[in-house]
Amino acid sequence: MTWQDVDPATHPFDARQASGVVREVLSVPDPESGRSGGLRSDNSVARGLAEYYGSWAFGWWSAVDESPHSGAIIRDLPAGGHGADDLEQQAQRYTSALLQWRAWLEELAATFAQSAPRQDADEEELRRLRERGVAPLVTLVVERTEAGEAWRGPCSTALAWYLESTGMSPGEAEDLADEVVDSEFESWIAPDEEAMGRARETIGEHGA
Repeated sequence: MTWQDVDPATHPFDARQASGVVREVLSVPDPESGRSGGLRSDNSVARGLAEYYGSWAFGWWSAVDESPHSGAIIRDLPAGGHGADDLEQQAQRYTSALLQWRAWLEELAATFAQSAPRQDADEEELRRLRERGVAPLVTLVVERTEAGEAWRGPCSTALAWYLESTGMSPGEAEDLADEVVDSEFESWIAPDEEAMGRARETIGEHGA
């Protein structure tokens, strides 16, 4: 998904209604498999929520890994049950996942806003702005994921969304973010100042 797909500013959401929407999704069989609400897969529930809210609401599905060292964005969820008798447990679990994902998107949006370019910014200003935005964003991802095993995936996604928010095309932003993360960051290791400096330099060289 692109930042345009998930930007909270263009996708209204009322957290107070989330549990009711989740219960509504769980109350009907999967339209593809025909499985009842209590037996629907995580992917099926995510698709149901995306049909209601828009594609941004699907994102939590790939952001969940409850292993404490996974490096995922969402690692803390209520226990889930299995089968129709545990629908309430499932509703609590899926509601928590959706709310955590939305909160993460809103936190990213707030971070992006701190480095938002002026409408008339020239290429040099954009380059400097994108360089400055790298460290706060990567630090935020590290704090959230604790630089676990797969933290580089969420980092690459967040960095691509940041670059896109500054006016870069989604394809170019994704390629540049992947280049930075693949070349400068490692699993299990929070980047030091030297690695962060190289990342900023790469963004500055190619980000305008």
